Amino acid sequence: METQLTRWQSELHSVELEVRLDLSKLSSEQFNWRPAEGKWSVAECIDHLALVTGLMLEKAKPVLEKARAAGMTGQGPYRHGMMGGWFVKMMEQPGKRPMPSPKNFAPGSGLKQAEVLARYQSVMQDFADTMEASYALPLDKLKARSAAEGGGWLKFNIAAWYAASLAHNRRHLAQAKRVMDAPGFPR
Repeated sequence: METQLTRWQSELHSVELEVRLDLSKLSSEQFNWRPAEGKWSVAECIDHLALVTGLMLEKAKPVLEKARAAGMTGQGPYRHGMMGGWFVKMMEQPGKRPMPSPKNFAPGSGLKQAEVLARYQSVMQDFADTMEASYALPLDKLKARSAAEGGGWLKFNIAAWYAASLAHNRRHLAQAKRVMDAPGFPR
């Protein structure tokens, strides 16, 4: 039986597969090419996703472990809450406006393709494993703080974090594809 959690896992697998198949074919020059000053390269989009998703997991996993140890249970469908629903919508692409990235979410530059893709795949596997371990937990009752610098006051439930992280991955994958379609992209 398909559940909200299995849909999220399937979506994560699809996004990760798309990154692996589409972006691993790029040359180093293509991977690090920027369409304009102040615009991110494909490498920076993917590095940002690995960084942000990894930091989100660092905040969510202890909350999940504590709930599991306390014997808490629950099942979907999970609600995101009012603020969580707003946050998920903000992460969806194409996005109505650019969103400034907190300093600790800023990607590196001059990145090595193999390292970025390996880090991304490792973080996405951790995300998949964390979701797998989330079965039977009350994801809409468990809250985790934001990992954004200066945003520690912001708390959403784990269901909202999962949905927002998936939306964030779709958003920046679409951005990476726009980079590859931009005039001047090295062929």
